[in-house]
Amino acid sequence: MGTNRKFYRIVSTGPYRRFSKSSTFYMVCFWAALCPQILALVTTKSYSSLAIILCTIIGALLSEFQEFLEGGRSLFSAAYALLSGTLIGFYFPAGFPPVAALLLTFVMMFSAKCVFGRQGISWLNPVAFTLAGAWFVGHFYFPGFLISKTELVLKNPSLFLVEGLPSRIPLDDGITDFLNAAVFDKFGASVPGGFVSLLWDAQCAIPAFRFNALTLLASIFLIAFDIEGGLVPCVFLASYSLLVKFLSPALLGGAPFSGDIALALFSGGTIFTAFFLLQWQGTLPRSLAGKIVYAVLGGVVAFAFCGTGTSPIGSAMTVLFLDIVSPAIVHYEDSSRRKKIASLLEREGAR
Repeated sequence: MGTNRKFYRIVSTGPYRRFSKSSTFYMVCFWAALCPQILALVTTKSYSSLAIILCTIIGALLSEFQEFLEGGRSLFSAAYALLSGTLIGFYFPAGFPPVAALLLTFVMMFSAKCVFGRQGISWLNPVAFTLAGAWFVGHFYFPGFLISKTELVLKNPSLFLVEGLPSRIPLDDGITDFLNAAVFDKFGASVPGGFVSLLWDAQCAIPAFRFNALTLLASIFLIAFDIEGGLVPCVFLASYSLLVKFLSPALLGGAPFSGDIALALFSGGTIFTAFFLLQWQGTLPRSLAGKIVYAVLGGVVAFAFCGTGTSPIGSAMTVLFLDIVSPAIVHYEDSSRRKKIASLLEREGAR
């Protein structure tokens, strides 16, 4: 009977868990994980991107102004606005007007609160929602796909990104030779020269797409300190990678099983989205099966929206689509759990 009571206690009448002090702590930790990338923008003198991030933070703070006046949730609102605004700024291209970024962030986040209510942030990702609005009104500021269809059917099209880098880090060749000799040669593969520089700084106009090495380190930090789980991002990346590897050549007319996973993962902000947006608090199903379905579906949707990589907005649209279908997964979870509880109670009553 003790285990039954424990099972019953975890059932909630709400679709998602409520925000709490721990939610504020998690948001601050997520923002701390972004600090190395902000520092990298400073050291690379990416002042346009830094100005946009500052403006989107201000816009997010303004959208929470009513919460600050009421005071009851001011600490959570500040952490929520800081993290949301920073992430939104990371997805804006450097050429986007900073004032327009501020106004869009304020309008989209405030509109979401008005339309969906205060609890709307429990399932709608504010970053993806704001970027959808930014793309709608200013898509001409965003870069296009960086790899053409003709180049995609060739072997290792990610080489075009490497060759297009204006500069490489000084230790690139040494690190590449070491990785090839110590790791990749054992699997019959190799890393081309310049790939380490691409991981360190892809030198793209959108900051979320640039520092993949720092994103990977941040994800290790978040998972190691149990700030977020690694299941959903890893299943999402694996399912997306498999589709790129095996399905994209058939659709594009390339050689079988020749899809470029490196291009898919290290362009278009795929890894950044997987670890910083995909598990936004309140948007995930609760059960193990629900999370796996959510992640696999995310990989399928990413393949549809992002193709094989370099999409300027596909990652954010993937998250927004998952926000729409996630309540259906949660509804099925709740229905299944209610049936299990009813069955347990019937068996207990029959004893």
